[in-house]
Amino acid sequence: MADLVTIDRNCPECCTLSAADHISESLGKPLALPEAIETLLGEHWANSEEVEPNLLQLFKLITGAEYNQVARDNTYNNESDLDSFYVWTVYADVDCSDWCWRRDVFVVVEMGSGGDPRYSAYGSAQVFRLEDACLGDTGFFDLVLGWWGEPIREDYDPMLIDRQNERIGIGYSSNPYYELESLLYAKPIWSERRNAFIGRFKGSPYPVTFLPHAPHYGG
Repeated sequence: MADLVTIDRNCPECCTLSAADHISESLGKPLALPEAIETLLGEHWANSEEVEPNLLQLFKLITGAEYNQVARDNTYNNESDLDSFYVWTVYADVDCSDWCWRRDVFVVVEMGSGGDPRYSAYGSAQVFRLEDACLGDTGFFDLVLGWWGEPIREDYDPMLIDRQNERIGIGYSSNPYYELESLLYAKPIWSERRNAFIGRFKGSPYPVTFLPHAPHYGG
C-alpha cells in the first residue's frame, strides 16, 4: 500500500497517488477481452460508435442484461493528487436507479499519457467488472491523499488529535493537504530524523509529525 504514495520531501502539496495502482486497488484486475474488441479499443475511444455497441453486446453476453452508459468523466476535471489522469466510463443495467451503489457494473478506464488532457494520447481502454461490489464502496472516487498526524509528545490531548486528523483525512474537504496547511502555523517541513513532515497546529504548543496516506479500498 505504501507504494501507492510518492512523497515529495521538499513540497508536501506535491505528494502523489499512483493512478495505475489506485485503479488496481479499487477495481481489481481488468477483464480479458475478445481480440476484435481489443483491436478496436486500440484505435477508438471506448464510447465511440465503433466500439461501444460491441461492449454493450459483450456485457449482455456476460450478464444476460441490457446495459447502457451512465457516467463518463476525466479525472483532470476534479481535485486530484493522481500522478496521471484518465477517462473513466461506467456502464450499468438499464433498470439501474443508482449506479454508484449497484452491483455488477462495468467500468472502462482510458489512461492519459501526460500533458494537456485535451491533446494527450490515451492508452487502450481496460474494462473492469464489479460483480460483487458497489463502485461507491471501492475508493475509486477518492482521488486525493489524506493526511495523518502523530503527536511527538505523549501528553498531547488524544481527543484533540482525533478531531484534527478527521479534518485532514479524506472526505472532510476536497483537498486534505490545504485543509492541513490552513490548520498549521506554517507549512510543514520534512524531518530526516522523524522520516515525516513536522508542523504545529494553531493553538497547540506541541509539534506533530504528518504523512500522506492513500484512500481506503474495498468498502
